[in-house]
Amino acid sequence: MIACWIKCRQIKIIRSMQPLQLISNEDNKRNIALASQRILDDARACAMESILNGKSLDNGLNTISECLESIFGSCHCQVLIFDSKKAVFRTLNKSLGQHPSFIKNIIKHLLNNPHSDISKNTKQGTHTIVPDIYLSKDWQAMHIEAKELGIVANWFVPIVSEDGSISGVFNALFNTPRNADAGELLLLKRAAQSVCALLYHSKNKAKELQKKVALHQACMLQKETTEEINRLLKKAIEQRAEVQGQRLEMERMATLGTMMSSLTHEISTPIGVSVTAASFLSEIQHSCFTKLQDEQLKRFELINYLKESAEATQIIERNILRANELITTFKRLSVDQHSQDIRTFALCDYVYEVLLSLKPRLKHTLHKFCIDIPADLTIYSNPGAMSQLLINLIMNSALHAFSPGTEGRITIKAKIEHDSASNKKLVFIYQDNGIGMAEQTIENIYKPFFTLARETESCGLGMHICNNIVMKGLRGTIDCRSELGKGVEFTIVFPV
Repeated sequence: MIACWIKCRQIKIIRSMQPLQLISNEDNKRNIALASQRILDDARACAMESILNGKSLDNGLNTISECLESIFGSCHCQVLIFDSKKAVFRTLNKSLGQHPSFIKNIIKHLLNNPHSDISKNTKQGTHTIVPDIYLSKDWQAMHIEAKELGIVANWFVPIVSEDGSISGVFNALFNTPRNADAGELLLLKRAAQSVCALLYHSKNKAKELQKKVALHQACMLQKETTEEINRLLKKAIEQRAEVQGQRLEMERMATLGTMMSSLTHEISTPIGVSVTAASFLSEIQHSCFTKLQDEQLKRFELINYLKESAEATQIIERNILRANELITTFKRLSVDQHSQDIRTFALCDYVYEVLLSLKPRLKHTLHKFCIDIPADLTIYSNPGAMSQLLINLIMNSALHAFSPGTEGRITIKAKIEHDSASNKKLVFIYQDNGIGMAEQTIENIYKPFFTLARETESCGLGMHICNNIVMKGLRGTIDCRSELGKGVEFTIVFPV
């Protein structure tokens, strides 16, 4: 059984054996060439990846050069770039690392020399294979230096771009006589194509980087410009706020000036009457006293004196009280102008007091006022804000709503409305029958320094002040409705 198994086993082994195939020299060369191309393709992929990852072009070209050096053996490879602007070749990668002066002389005597066949061939896109440089007339000037370095053979393969222009040359130096066969020449051309692709991507990468740098610089410049504009804008806003503050203060001072003028005008009448009554009382007192001393005073004259003196006293007292009332009113208005205190006051009386303070500024006009406010309507609010609001509205109408010499009508209404059981709001309506405003004017009316009457030296702050008073001082809302030729109506609502 064992012998039988061995016999069967031997038969199976004999049947499984195949005849040996001999590989030809051509097949061997073809396999080596394919392997070399794969190695070169891998090197190209690594070089391309390094460039795409932000590494230098020199690093990628070194990868290709070192790959060829390992394939060919005993050689030195480098890439020499053609500068199309200057029409000369120059070094780019590691060439200067090993033979700096020699490579410079190759560029000088072979590539940039117009009389050199190598230069002519390279610029025409034709490769040049020199198996022994000591037999080449182009190399004559460099024989001594080449011998010292042990360089014997040289291969030049031009690097041609897609558009047919020369981008550079791939140079290989050998220390033994060496001719290039078809496979090696194909490998060099493949390496040249790889270098061309690397140069193309590096150029695009450089352009992209330049664009990024330019964009970054533009962004930085824009940022600096924006910061400068913001700084200037902030400064302008601060200056504008300061000017507005000064203008508001000037408006307040002008209002106080108007009040003082009104006070002077209004108080002159009761003071004048009082002075006249006092003079008359002094005269009749002197006449009565003289007659009394001369014992000529009669009973009816004494009675007349007492009656006239009583009337004069009443006139003096009444006018002094009127003057005191005016002084108190103007004092209260002037204090309200510079105070943000809130208190309870009768709105109708307060409106009359404001109109009284504006009497000197309105005395040359024919305008009439219609006050439709309940006499018992009292509110707890900021009287100073109310007076400033009324003064600006009235003067705005007087200056802009009516033509000179025309008789205008200004109506002021007010009523209390209830939001709920505990919340009350005042609805204050101001109307005039003037020339009205266009829609565009209404849209800009609350903007500071907006005015349509520059010729009257209007500063354009009146309605801006009104808006600030309502929104900030009274915590309310202001709404304007107007049409050209149909006057204007302001509805102001705020809590009280």
